[in-house]
Amino acid sequence: MLAEAGLLLVPLAAGLLVLLTHLPLGEQVLKRGILFIDLAVAQLAALGALLAQLVWPEVPWAALAGGTLLAVLGAGLVGWLAAWYPAQREAVIGLLYAGAACSLLLLLASDPHAGHQLARSLNGDILWVSWNDLLPLALLTVAFWTVQWRYSNWLGAAGFYPCFALLVSFSVPLLGVYLVFVTLIAPALVAQLAGGRSAALLCGCVGYLLGLGLAWQFDWPAGATLVLSLLLASVIWVVLYGLRADYSSGQSSASSGSS
Repeated sequence: MLAEAGLLLVPLAAGLLVLLTHLPLGEQVLKRGILFIDLAVAQLAALGALLAQLVWPEVPWAALAGGTLLAVLGAGLVGWLAAWYPAQREAVIGLLYAGAACSLLLLLASDPHAGHQLARSLNGDILWVSWNDLLPLALLTVAFWTVQWRYSNWLGAAGFYPCFALLVSFSVPLLGVYLVFVTLIAPALVAQLAGGRSAALLCGCVGYLLGLGLAWQFDWPAGATLVLSLLLASVIWVVLYGLRADYSSGQSSASSGSS
């Protein structure tokens, strides 16, 4: 049983690597009010990966390169349009997502394995990730936090969009569109509402441990299970934090009244 549980170390490492970079990115997404940019850029990454696979099926790194290129171009387009049309940026992001999703469906229309490929792009194959698959993302994570340590405000400037696109394009093949989106948004909301970044990281770790444990124990689809476990952990964390704050406030008021 311990040997089987050890198989979950690689998926757990994948989730935690994504969590480490996507938490500060998610904070920026909430701050900028571009909530659905992750869905749009992730969908573009999936579309670019599929296009590259169709054109260069014999090149092993073609999918990653194609996904990264289209994601960076899409994020740059969103950044440019957001600067010119700030009031309409969410509408533009939504249209970009719909266009990329429908383009993906058209490309898969004649593929007998289309259902599997579509499910893989949305839900990922996190249980089948290898240590070698994690190496590019691990290097990016180290580079990200090195720059973050030296220039703490760089994400608030022009560095956000290309960095966001690059990290999402490397994360989507590992986790899928849905899990990347929830990893980006749910912990960032916890950081905003219930205790800051440290609390969000801890909550995210709990969500990943819970989801992988449930998926392994009951043979559930890992991607969907992790999405729901992260959502559940985040909701419980925020509720408990609110109850604790209310209790502390009540205790403080009682002490003031008695004195």
